[in-house]
Amino acid sequence: MTASRSGTRTDEPVLPVTRHWRPMAFGFKSTRRIHEPICEPLWGGERVFVEVAADGVRMRDVEGEVVAGFDPLHDAIADSSEAEELLLDGYVLPAPLGDLIDQSAMIDNVPAPSVGQMTRQFVVGNLGQARHRDQLDAAQSRVFNLDLDEPAAFVAVDLLWLDGVPLLDIPLGERKRLLDTVIRDQELVRRSAFVHPPVEAWYRQWRAFGFREIAVKDANSRYVPGGESDLWTTATIPRR
Repeated sequence: MTASRSGTRTDEPVLPVTRHWRPMAFGFKSTRRIHEPICEPLWGGERVFVEVAADGVRMRDVEGEVVAGFDPLHDAIADSSEAEELLLDGYVLPAPLGDLIDQSAMIDNVPAPSVGQMTRQFVVGNLGQARHRDQLDAAQSRVFNLDLDEPAAFVAVDLLWLDGVPLLDIPLGERKRLLDTVIRDQELVRRSAFVHPPVEAWYRQWRAFGFREIAVKDANSRYVPGGESDLWTTATIPRR
């Protein structure tokens, strides 16, 4: 049953115990050294923590500052939540999402991307040989300003807190499974699609929607708030 709560934005912590947590950064290990990889599109937009509790919904950026505006999105997140308390790691980006992360979409039936999808550069960049430097450049290029007057959406990629229980020491694969049970996909709120290797069949679909990189994460990785994980890395999607 969906928890009853207000979706109104609050500047006060709704999960005080997690107020000092910050998103975990990607490392720079080769994808070949990720032993049990989970692969998903590497989202752009603004990376945020989303706190959901009885007191409301609050978004914080990577510096811990409250993200202003986006009240309709707060309402949508509250409506999508199937738990009393959640802390979600994810990305705020322009709406609508459409079928961008529909895991049931068939590879051979991917529609041509719209002008809006092509001009909103969710993911850009080329890692090249200078991997460390280029990954930092690519990360910066994925950030874009969101117009407060335009609709926004949220894509959840991880679940770090559930009904009073921290999930930091739970393997990523299990966190993903739990995420599927506590967030209902709707127009403005989605869970990121992810697949296990082989992933080559997905490249065409992801590139068609403007993605140029994938996130590669070890299914057994734990989450260290504010840290950097050698079990998380990125890779350029090959051109076909």
